[in-house]
Amino acid sequence: MSHFAILVIDLLNDFLSGALRCDRAAEALPETARLLDGARAAGVPVIFCCDAHRREDPELAVWGEHALEGSAGAEIAAGLCSDKDSVVRKRAYSAFFGTDLDRILREAGADAVVLVGIQAHICVQHTAADAFFRGYRVVLADGLVEAFTEGQREEAIRYMHEMYAAERIGVDELLACFRG
Repeated sequence: MSHFAILVIDLLNDFLSGALRCDRAAEALPETARLLDGARAAGVPVIFCCDAHRREDPELAVWGEHALEGSAGAEIAAGLCSDKDSVVRKRAYSAFFGTDLDRILREAGADAVVLVGIQAHICVQHTAADAFFRGYRVVLADGLVEAFTEGQREEAIRYMHEMYAAERIGVDELLACFRG
């Protein structure tokens, strides 16, 4: 039986209503909140993995200014994060790169990560790769991993399944797993 942790990737103001707005991700927020509430009730760790860029970060040359450290755009979407959750600030696509995420997961006893958030073909995919290479089971919460377009989302999900054995599991099934 897996010991899960949920990684909430970049559900930040700049991705939901700001510089890199993605309406598809905003539409998934109610179901994301339902998953997070159920996970917390079952004692599953919830970890927000959030862009917090500095002006010299290479990513800004590709995507433009977004989610700058300390800005309103880098804040987690209102109502999603609780005081029980952990927050990992990242400066690169992968939530593992240059952060304490692996240590946090190991200390929590997690051997499987459930990924939710945005962008499927960028930050979610790079985080999935690093999770896989560290020996974690990779699960994509079905319907809660988004991208700018359906094509980008589906291609990323296909790739993560083929390369990292990522499983797509629906919210109801995940909640049942969390409850044991």
